[in-house]
Amino acid sequence: MIRHLITLIWNRKRSLAWIFIEQILVFGVMLLVFTQFAESFSRYYEKGNIKVDNALFVLFSKIDKDLSDNEEMLSQQTQFHYFVETMKEWNSVEMVSINRVGALPVTQNTRHDSIRYMDKNYKVAIKYCDENFYKIFSPKLIEGEWFTDADATSEIPPALITQKLAKYWKLTGSAIGQTVEYYGITYRVIGVVEAFKDRPNFYPLYALFIPSLSDAGFWTQEFEWEYAIKYKPGMLGEFSKMFVAEFYKNFSRDQFKPEIMDLSKLNDQQLFFTMGLPLYLMGIPAAFLLIFAFMGTFGVVWMQSKKRIGELGLRIALGCPPARMQRTIIAENLILTFFAMLPGLIVAANLYAFAQEGLEFPIAVSTAVALMLFFSAFSAWYPARQAAKVQPVEALRASQ
Repeated sequence: MIRHLITLIWNRKRSLAWIFIEQILVFGVMLLVFTQFAESFSRYYEKGNIKVDNALFVLFSKIDKDLSDNEEMLSQQTQFHYFVETMKEWNSVEMVSINRVGALPVTQNTRHDSIRYMDKNYKVAIKYCDENFYKIFSPKLIEGEWFTDADATSEIPPALITQKLAKYWKLTGSAIGQTVEYYGITYRVIGVVEAFKDRPNFYPLYALFIPSLSDAGFWTQEFEWEYAIKYKPGMLGEFSKMFVAEFYKNFSRDQFKPEIMDLSKLNDQQLFFTMGLPLYLMGIPAAFLLIFAFMGTFGVVWMQSKKRIGELGLRIALGCPPARMQRTIIAENLILTFFAMLPGLIVAANLYAFAQEGLEFPIAVSTAVALMLFFSAFSAWYPARQAAKVQPVEALRASQ
């Protein structure tokens, strides 16, 4: 049966060539869109999203572009550092987290560097942070505990790693007690974070968390600090007013300006621009392309049915049931679609080796195949139904 249908399609290869090429293109675009959808949602729903509710990133920027004296700038940065320290006493502030640049999520300031473990170097995200970092962002611990600021002065400073890094090291037992070296300083692992993502649509990091108050190697200048403020619920307005007022009591209006970034809003913006908007821009054209492909296939099947009216009438006259005739026409279209999908499936099979672990990629490809076959059958259904209703006598008369 299938061999017979393939022969029928081959005999009409010229008239079906353009719809065959169109379906190759449509399926290729669908594969691209569905795999991108799957990858984006996989990244978003993977463990490691960080709580950023009621969290602010505060900093000050330079207005006077001629202020290039490093010593003066360092002095101003040091003054700002102590200014942030005073916020701990404000009524609107729940807690203050003082970290080295690159620690805070969402800010896009992530720092990567090499660490040494078991005589091998590994490139990881370095997170110099304090004990309030854990209280504000609540990364989930699956083993051990978070360090305190007092631990920074230990003979062997503490550190935490992500579970992803522990798996990369192929640790079969507990990671507690393992040591790692960074810039000549040995750190002892006291805990494991389940996962940590700097941005909601990123994959979890290979990360090392170490106390921001420990000897920071080359991180010696005061302006390498960054600050997170957790304000009390409902008191953002009060905090903002006080922050601006107190800032200008300490810094010149002509040279500096205060900045407050809401990490929750920044998180939502990044999610929209890096995930929502690209998917929207891909999804709309793909939907229109699929609709046009449906209309094109519908038109071709309809015209082919009209041209084959004599053949179809003869088949019915010889005893072919109308329902079987209808299924035959739909099956022809499905076989044509199957061959049109082969190039895309071959490419997908080769890309699968480079895909992330999990079922997202196979599910995306399977969904694209199922949707393509559904539209192929649906676009052929009505023309096939009308062709199956033809009367043999009228069909034979029309074909003469």
